[in-house]
Amino acid sequence: MVVHGLGGWIALPALLLLGPRMGRYVKGKSRPIPVSNIPYLALGSWILIIGWFGFNVMSSQKFTDISGLVAVNSLMATAGGILGGLIFGKNDPGFIHNGALAGLVAICAGSDIVNPVGALLIGLIAAFIFIKAFIWEQENLRIDDVLGVVPLHGLNGIWGGIAAGIFGQKFLWGLGGVSILSQIFGALLTVIYAILSGFILYGILKVTVGLRLSEEEEFQGADLSIHRVRAYPEEEVRF
Repeated sequence: MVVHGLGGWIALPALLLLGPRMGRYVKGKSRPIPVSNIPYLALGSWILIIGWFGFNVMSSQKFTDISGLVAVNSLMATAGGILGGLIFGKNDPGFIHNGALAGLVAICAGSDIVNPVGALLIGLIAAFIFIKAFIWEQENLRIDDVLGVVPLHGLNGIWGGIAAGIFGQKFLWGLGGVSILSQIFGALLTVIYAILSGFILYGILKVTVGLRLSEEEEFQGADLSIHRVRAYPEEEVRF
């Protein structure tokens, strides 16, 4: 919850203060902007999946404290997330690859205490949460969360914390030693702290240096406006 829950929810004030991209919502109608590169999306997801084993397993900080259970649970949650993305995302590649990440986000809190079957279910539910919340956020709330940060990290960071209190219980074949009430309290505290901090931080930035590009710069894209390079130079027509 400290890493993903906090990071996801602190982004919500930024999204609200920043506003949607030009052309995303026109006259009250939603006009989704397609993903620019599906192969890169897939590559990014799988690089993160590989790195996540270092993130989760090596958080012990000592070779002698490494837990095989953490590695297995990370893998099972990934599998659950992919299955959830496939089932609930109706074969959408974006939902499938992000489903894997949703499962990994959710397993972080309880990776050392839940049963592998519990990890699979946590990942499956995490993918469902991400997909349904992402669609609701974009289409109903009109929040232009391009990467789905709030549902992917915010909601699933909180779900993972609560799930540790559920599936970590011994009657669900967990290792025990965790309180569901404490996990819920921690989740609420995380959300409140993140949202308040986010509005203060991004509110100050908005009135001082500003949060977004000008319309002309946004039309050109940040690659050209800020970095002075094109995202895909190989696609440029040269004579």
